[in-house]
Amino acid sequence: MKRLTIIFFSIIGMSILILLTSQRLGWISNPWQPLVIYNLFLGVSGLAIYLNNMTLGRGWWYSLRMRFKLHMLRLVVFLTVLSLNFWLLRDFNTLRWPYLWPKPGVFVLLTLAIIAIWFYEEMKRVWMFRLVGLFMLLISQSYLLHSIETTISHFHFVSLLHLFGVSGIIAGMFLNFLNQFNPQNRQQQQPPEQLPLVVAVVPTYNEPISILEKTVLSLKALDYPIELLHIIISDDGHNQQVQELALHHAVLYNPGARRDAKAGNLNSALQYIKSNLPDAAFILTQDADELIDPSFLSKTIGYFNDPKVAFVQTPKDAIAPKGDPFGVRDRIFYDSIQPGRAGAGAAFSCGSGVIWRISAVESIGGFVTWNLVEDLTTSYYLHIAGYRSEYHNEILTIGLSPDDIPNLLKQRGTWAADTIRLFLFRNPLYQHGLTLRQRLQYLELGIFYLTSIFFTPSLMLVPLISLATGVFPVIEGSALFPWMVVSMVYYATLSRSRLIDLVRMWQYWIGHWPTYSKGFIIALRSRYKKPVYRVTRKTHQNGLYAYLLWPQFLYILTGAVISIRALISMSDANLGAVWTNIGIFAFFSFMLSGICRAAFHGLKWDIRQIGQKLQSNLRKQARESFQENTG
Repeated sequence: MKRLTIIFFSIIGMSILILLTSQRLGWISNPWQPLVIYNLFLGVSGLAIYLNNMTLGRGWWYSLRMRFKLHMLRLVVFLTVLSLNFWLLRDFNTLRWPYLWPKPGVFVLLTLAIIAIWFYEEMKRVWMFRLVGLFMLLISQSYLLHSIETTISHFHFVSLLHLFGVSGIIAGMFLNFLNQFNPQNRQQQQPPEQLPLVVAVVPTYNEPISILEKTVLSLKALDYPIELLHIIISDDGHNQQVQELALHHAVLYNPGARRDAKAGNLNSALQYIKSNLPDAAFILTQDADELIDPSFLSKTIGYFNDPKVAFVQTPKDAIAPKGDPFGVRDRIFYDSIQPGRAGAGAAFSCGSGVIWRISAVESIGGFVTWNLVEDLTTSYYLHIAGYRSEYHNEILTIGLSPDDIPNLLKQRGTWAADTIRLFLFRNPLYQHGLTLRQRLQYLELGIFYLTSIFFTPSLMLVPLISLATGVFPVIEGSALFPWMVVSMVYYATLSRSRLIDLVRMWQYWIGHWPTYSKGFIIALRSRYKKPVYRVTRKTHQNGLYAYLLWPQFLYILTGAVISIRALISMSDANLGAVWTNIGIFAFFSFMLSGICRAAFHGLKWDIRQIGQKLQSNLRKQARESFQENTG
């Protein structure tokens, strides 16, 4: 299997090498030959991924014999798409738009803008997302090919850095479009006639009693037969007050295992259930700081009529300060991305507001303890085992979330390290049991973090280096600006026109680049031993946390100084290039400003109190001085 992966990446590397060296050494005489090589690269890569998926099943030869007609049909469709792609890039790439009547570049961009503004409601439709996505594929490839050609013809480190960043971001967008092409928003399923026994487990470790009690009360209010619902508080803190709380509310108490974090806690609860409630079929896991809607079970239990469904996840909401300054509500992920994953049977658990089939979890050895947090990795192992997941796209839980910078960085850094460990050491390209669409979904999850760690920072550096050195990537505006416009429209349709949520997502996707980079380093150093896990704090702590975000502040300050210097000293430079790069820097600065502003959140009252205290001290000193002088 690993040899196949090595061959796959070798093919990609050789394709790029051939393209670069061929044009660099003058071997390419026909202007369309780079386009031919590029499409061959796409074809070989696609076939390599497809054959890899066949091999990880029962073997590619067995699969070919058993489903020959289906494979041949897919091959014909794939070759047809490649041919159409070649023709469109040859005759309708954005560099040709200014020279074609009636200047379609202007009209295409104008049409997209009109659709985005006038047909606002239509932007929420899946068909609109697909249509804009197809435009995005064409325009992004035009920009990528132009970037490759200009890097070869005007080679410089800045051009190479630009090409590296653009290639990674466009690859991520392509994968995202494929994964979101067929989202699934299933309606409430009919519950079975014979309702099963369900156990709701609240794993806890030193959460405030007042918060935990509200969660227990919300579970007791579930609209489900009382004789078929048991509630367990699984306490890793072994706290006497928690035990008394369980006794007071007539719920069960399980002293947790005090190992392997939340996964170990849940596994100890599974053992408790097996010993004391052997007839239980499902386990509902609910974080200690989240409230649940009474209709949760009645709306989710029906999905398990399909025996291959291992768990059902619902979207969560978070109690956040006004304007969600910390970007913790994650509405784009829950409302748009997860339905796309559900369409491939790859929606993963988010740890709470999720109900599991006990037999499925037991079949993989319980909640997985290999990683820091159990939700994503347990979902992954269940999908590898051949189970499916469902996503009921209705907010049925709401809870606390990080509302200060240290807690936010801790939570997002943990998620990053977890996902990157999975991507590096349990990569979906290696795993038997996953379908092709599930592989692509989990592959995108890893590439998301790589984009934030490597590709986006590369593009962030380009305007700074260019403005500092006077060396600019030779990029035509007819390639750059259509790509920028169509990318924004694409993400607007992906977000179903929730533009404020979209901007917040971008701000934290870009703003967390140092956080994710640290998670990457932690993941690299922990192949054989998982990192230390710390529970997310449930209480807010005001403070000035700008020092934790020094890379973000340094980027903004350095870029501002370089931009001012460029405007003053680069009188001989191309003014359009200078202002374009300043505009790109301003865009990235605005994206970083979200997390930078959050570093000061909650300080205004403290500053007012400091001012009042200072004023009071000055008055006191003045009175004492007056008394001394008059005495």
